Amino acid sequence: MSEAGEKGEWRRGWPVAVSAALGIGLGLSPLPFYTIGVFVGPMTQPVAAGGLGFSPAQVMLALPIYTFGALIMSPIVGILSDRIGVRRVAIASIVLFGLSMMALGLNNGSIVVYAITWCLMAVAGAGTLPITFTRAVNNWFVANRGIALGVALIATGMFGVLAKLLAQEVTALSNWRMGYVAVGALPLLIALPVALVAFRDVTDKPAREAATTRLKPLLIGVALAAALGLAYAALRFAAPQIAEHGLRLELATACIFAVLGVIPVLLLMFGRIGTSGAPAVAKSAQGTLPGLTLGQALKDWRFWLLAAVFIPISFAIGGPIPNVELLLGSKGFDATEAVGLASLVGLAVIAGRLVGGFLIDRFWAPGVACVFLAAPAIALWTLGAPDLSRSAAAAAIFLIGFGAGVEYDFMAYLVSRYFGARAYSSIYGSLYGFFAIGAGFGPPLFANAIRGGGDVAGFMHTAAIVLVVSSAFLLLLGRYRVFAPPQAAPAPAT
Repeated sequence: MSEAGEKGEWRRGWPVAVSAALGIGLGLSPLPFYTIGVFVGPMTQPVAAGGLGFSPAQVMLALPIYTFGALIMSPIVGILSDRIGVRRVAIASIVLFGLSMMALGLNNGSIVVYAITWCLMAVAGAGTLPITFTRAVNNWFVANRGIALGVALIATGMFGVLAKLLAQEVTALSNWRMGYVAVGALPLLIALPVALVAFRDVTDKPAREAATTRLKPLLIGVALAAALGLAYAALRFAAPQIAEHGLRLELATACIFAVLGVIPVLLLMFGRIGTSGAPAVAKSAQGTLPGLTLGQALKDWRFWLLAAVFIPISFAIGGPIPNVELLLGSKGFDATEAVGLASLVGLAVIAGRLVGGFLIDRFWAPGVACVFLAAPAIALWTLGAPDLSRSAAAAAIFLIGFGAGVEYDFMAYLVSRYFGARAYSSIYGSLYGFFAIGAGFGPPLFANAIRGGGDVAGFMHTAAIVLVVSSAFLLLLGRYRVFAPPQAAPAPAT
């Protein structure tokens, strides 16, 4: 594609990439995952003291529960997205996810209600996973697909950290229940109005013809006010820490995120959304996009290779992230410093998204993925050491975040290059279910290893070895596949 064509992709598709970033960043993937560590302490307090009386293990049991829900719903959401459109699925899911997350604050101490609420949240919020949003991004970009996916997925770390700081501040000022209300309001006040205005697939009505585009000042104004409030909460957390400890990297990161979190909304407020032009991936007259059906993909060995590989990868990279505060606390770090260091994950995720996306547009993606996903093994080995300096902890946390930053990016890109766009969401959703197994069961197993006081180093070192071996299997994927254009593709099977 020519340079003019590459620029044309961005001119036409940037609102889709930016709105996808806000939808994913304020969705099911980051918000519960990043914030649960803040709520563990308050929720383990007795009911009379305002808590739920749960043990830390019971609180963390939420992650495999919501993982199981996401595991079941991922392929269903993918199939729905391919059949009725990702815009409808994403918008409905944003609303239900925000409300269900708020509902966590209504619990009166029942572990059964707690488990059911997490399950409902997983079912309701599955449409906010990258399954939906990355389909539209893939269809609007070809030459810049890697970096566009990086932009779409970049906000998970940033908004995960900002939500963590918001939860910390609201919980400190009020209680953990209001903390969940505040976090649950984020998708409703930011992601929802943005999606109504700017998120659409190539099969949806063009933005310049949509009624919601005319409501842009009102809808984006609501999102901007909420984004400014989120930025204020992050700065409120960082300011006293800076005054006491100086401008440490993790505190500077919080300040940077506070500013960056507002920029996407400002771009949508003042940028032109209804730009004309054809999308990068064209459909046929029958509405067919190039690529394999879900049934064809399930018969392909590449599908099962990716499914098998991403379970241990998501386990080894996703397991430590919600346990950073716990791990650092076990090594003598105080709670405030642990939360601050944990915010480095968000900075690293952004770096991983952009660097990884840039490289896979220019080099063979499985090779890049192998290096990037194996690198956090060094961090796991470091964190397993009995003595951990602050600088070593910061470097290890950053490296884990860097690996986490490229997981979704690589998976989305590999699905588009090896299976095509025809049933992208169905295939991605099916693969995401396997990814969710490792990501859901990793955190409680890491937590048990840390709290158990046993051979933590051995556990970490084993996870590091598994990560390196699993990443190497991606090299077996071979060359990218080339799919016939829609005009030459066979009619969909009945």
